[in-house]
Amino acid sequence: MQRFCIILCLLFTLSAMAQADGKKTVLFPEMLPGLGLYRYEWDVETCVLYVAEMSRSEPTLHFEVALANAQVLGKETVRAMAHRRTQRGDRRVVVAVNGGFGVLGDMRGYGGVLENLHIQDGELITQPTDSEACFGVTEDGAFLSGPVEMKATVAIGAHTLPLGCINQRRLDGCQITLYTPRMGESTRTNRRRGKEVIIGGLPLPLTANYAQPYRVSGVASGGNSLIPKDGAILWMSSRVKHPAVSQFRAEATGTLTLALSPPEWNQARHAIGGRIRLLKDGKINQTLVEMHKTEKRHTPGKRASVLNLSHEPRTALGYNADTLFLVVADGRQPKYSTGLTLYELASILIELGATEAINLDGGSSSTFVVNDAVINRPSGQQERDVLNAVFITMDVQSY
Repeated sequence: MQRFCIILCLLFTLSAMAQADGKKTVLFPEMLPGLGLYRYEWDVETCVLYVAEMSRSEPTLHFEVALANAQVLGKETVRAMAHRRTQRGDRRVVVAVNGGFGVLGDMRGYGGVLENLHIQDGELITQPTDSEACFGVTEDGAFLSGPVEMKATVAIGAHTLPLGCINQRRLDGCQITLYTPRMGESTRTNRRRGKEVIIGGLPLPLTANYAQPYRVSGVASGGNSLIPKDGAILWMSSRVKHPAVSQFRAEATGTLTLALSPPEWNQARHAIGGRIRLLKDGKINQTLVEMHKTEKRHTPGKRASVLNLSHEPRTALGYNADTLFLVVADGRQPKYSTGLTLYELASILIELGATEAINLDGGSSSTFVVNDAVINRPSGQQERDVLNAVFITMDVQSY
């Protein structure tokens, strides 16, 4: 009898269930309450997607993010990040996908730098840039989505300067950037483009609701300063001509203040930023709709110079009132899966039931991991080193 039940369970696992515009194939029996995993074959075009659905009401399941190599500078596979998180012992990673956009090449030593928001275990590691394409979860499980922005200042003496970036490339447009130990060993800055203030006595980690005094340990003009383990580096462009600049000298003191807006984002425990908000209130981003309508010739599987219209491997995060969705679409493999445009990706998310969604990094980075195994077929034929990752974790004691 027991053997018969096992056979029935396996048959159910491999059974295909018809959908309005595609076919679901359950990949595993529900290994945990509140978690569903399946392969979705979209029959409008030749595209294979892998989907994880997490119930928002299941208390043993959690949303988390992870930083490659536990620092900004550097890259790592999704599986390696998941394995390191599981090794902490309190929770186990059951599903993992690649995260946001950033510098994948070396880019003069900046390989690994993220281009948008990353909050991990309450620590603000990088600030929001594409404010609409951000997603976060608070300690009590509330979901947040854009717009969000950082409001930060550095006060010294009677002066106050705006702080534009945290742990970003010097060339990314900020006049004043703060580098914390999460960046890596040093700032990778150029001596001719600005100066660096070495800050000590700064309580770490940095958080999304922060107001702390600091002291200046010294000022460096050589560039690429070592970042103190118990402090930070404040880089100021040579274009900054404010009177406050002359006030930064050894033993001077001031206050660093930052917060996210709207204020509920200050409660984010984990958060990640992508590029382009796909869905808002159940509707596809109007820019994507207009681009799709004006496309002169729609050819399934065609790659294009305009990435929004190109059929590519894609990764997305979506949700509704009840469920979190992690979705990976394979692509660049004509006999198997050609990939999706962003409009098509958004359309499929609506089919699956999402009402809100953001686009994460795609291409060869798109990776879908379940229980330490890569389930999808990355277009590069192997798992790629990426910048950060998104997890669904479970409490160890419930396993």
